[in-house]
Amino acid sequence: MNSNTSNQHMERGILFFTVLVLGHFLTFGQIQHDPKDDEFHVFDAGIVGGINFTQVHGDNLAGFNKIGMNAGGIAHINFRPGWSVSFEVLYSQKGSATYPDPNDQSAFEYKLQLDYAEVPVLINYLDHNRLIAFAGLSYGRLFRAREVINGNETPNIEEGLRTSDLSYVFGGTFLIGETRHWGAQFRYQQSFLAIGDSAQPNVPGLLNVVISLRGIYYF
Repeated sequence: MNSNTSNQHMERGILFFTVLVLGHFLTFGQIQHDPKDDEFHVFDAGIVGGINFTQVHGDNLAGFNKIGMNAGGIAHINFRPGWSVSFEVLYSQKGSATYPDPNDQSAFEYKLQLDYAEVPVLINYLDHNRLIAFAGLSYGRLFRAREVINGNETPNIEEGLRTSDLSYVFGGTFLIGETRHWGAQFRYQQSFLAIGDSAQPNVPGLLNVVISLRGIYYF
């Protein structure tokens, strides 16, 4: 089986798993967003989508220049008022890039795109039913990698990269409107473990660093 066929099967599996997880939580209950509803509910679920601004620490480049997608599903298990554990199933694009001046013939053009299937597990605190602060860990599985240097694609780039990425995550979500179905979120994420060999002698390995701006809709 070639790598393209394998990637297509993995993408279909990720999509199926996302639908399965969301379907499970929606079957067993949803949080009511009526302001008059003060009953405690166990489950909440929604969809998320937004943009990653990324870089790879240790690659001799600087700046969150690589822009990618961050999208998937989210489910909360509320174990007491104000506190919950959330699980997400995401498609997340990471990597790094340069955007040189097109008029500079000597400029170095570089792009590294890393596509991950990701499962964050987070602890959430809801403050005054408006702001959700969260922190936790995320496991990512690399299923596609592409590196282009001055217009030339590097063959077999994935062989020099770890397929697993364990990272820490923290940030906040601001719930919008009276019914609080919608939310705007900021999150920061960085690898714990190196995903590859560093280009800098004083850096032990390559690390994904991600700033995400996302919108959330809770059912």
